[in-house]
Amino acid sequence: MHRTIMTALLLALPSISINALAHKPNEPTHQIYPEGDLALENGSAIKDFDLSYTTQAILNADKSNAILMVTAIGGNHHRIDYLIGPGKALDTDKYFVISADAIGNRLTTSPSNSKSQPNVSFPEFNMRDMVNS
Repeated sequence: MHRTIMTALLLALPSISINALAHKPNEPTHQIYPEGDLALENGSAIKDFDLSYTTQAILNADKSNAILMVTAIGGNHHRIDYLIGPGKALDTDKYFVISADAIGNRLTTSPSNSKSQPNVSFPEFNMRDMVNS
């Protein structure tokens, strides 16, 4: 019985993580900014780097209402959903909110989704690289 439960849980894990990344119909869609090769502080580069992001609200004419929010490594922009919306900390009646996904979170180019540098061939990166991206 115990082995059956463990097997069922292990089989369910991939679908749980995929579903956690799925968007609901009322959420902003992912957009991709193709940066090309991203030079890293250690001298290497992430080839064909794509930055995933979402935007919410309207950018004003003088572009003074933009707020950039970034996520922690391994997290994605959904971790800050509770902060974004009318009357919330990042009030979309006032601000244009850009939520960027960090290197390594599977939405932006990461070891798990890189076509040219998958898994262990993915270069080491640090926090400054994440900020520079």
